[in-house]
Amino acid sequence: MNRQPRGAHEILQGGKQGGSMSRRFRGAVILVAGSLLVALYLWLRGAADAVYAYQDTVDGVHLPPVDAIVVLAGGRGRISTAGDLWYRYRIDQAGGGSREGVAAGSRPILYFSGLGAQSTWGSIRGQLRTGVMQVIQSQDVVLETQSTNTEENAQWLLQYARERGWKSILLVTSRYHMRRAKLIFQKLIEKDDELSRMLRPDGAEPPQSIRVETLSVIQDPFEPGEWAGDLHGVRVTLGEFFKWWYYAHFWEPKLQTLQWKDPKAETR
Repeated sequence: MNRQPRGAHEILQGGKQGGSMSRRFRGAVILVAGSLLVALYLWLRGAADAVYAYQDTVDGVHLPPVDAIVVLAGGRGRISTAGDLWYRYRIDQAGGGSREGVAAGSRPILYFSGLGAQSTWGSIRGQLRTGVMQVIQSQDVVLETQSTNTEENAQWLLQYARERGWKSILLVTSRYHMRRAKLIFQKLIEKDDELSRMLRPDGAEPPQSIRVETLSVIQDPFEPGEWAGDLHGVRVTLGEFFKWWYYAHFWEPKLQTLQWKDPKAETR
């Protein structure tokens, strides 16, 4: 039986139905993709808030005994905050205040980490308050200029601290950075402790581990509930979240022997 050719009206109607189905399909795809993007954004926003979930060990009022205040350069307000903390230790001990485990008249070293190869004391002294500059001496300061990231910050600090027998440090960095920084420092110290126990002579006492206290510098717009409303805050917070995720779940610390260069801190 021969089929009759389709009329123009039937062809037109079929084309309209096909076009309508195609539009509905595209609309469904766009709706699903949009929903997935919204869900991804909400998940990332909630997950990235974990960057700020870390609770400092120091409240800023009561200062524990430490051998050094270690400030990680690179963020606004970090150096000035560390200088203020050093000054508070100095005032407390000069006035006869006592902290358990701290010798009378002693005060922590102010250790600047990751300043950059071209940095000098003159290039950072403007970030310290006048009162700090009037009393700080070259023997109170260490300028570490070789490290270029948080992992290297920790490597250089660990070697310097071990060589000098430090038992505790106060780590100062931005709030968004502290969770990852503390994780990296702690993992490297624990790795070093493990190797020290393995390599120590029979009967010898292993070296005491280094205690890491922390105090974060608060910066806008890097706060929970605020970072998502600022493009710079979004970029920094999400970048920090993915870095923290890597160091928390995949990174294995490797110790290195480093050649120290100590630029003289001319405080006058």
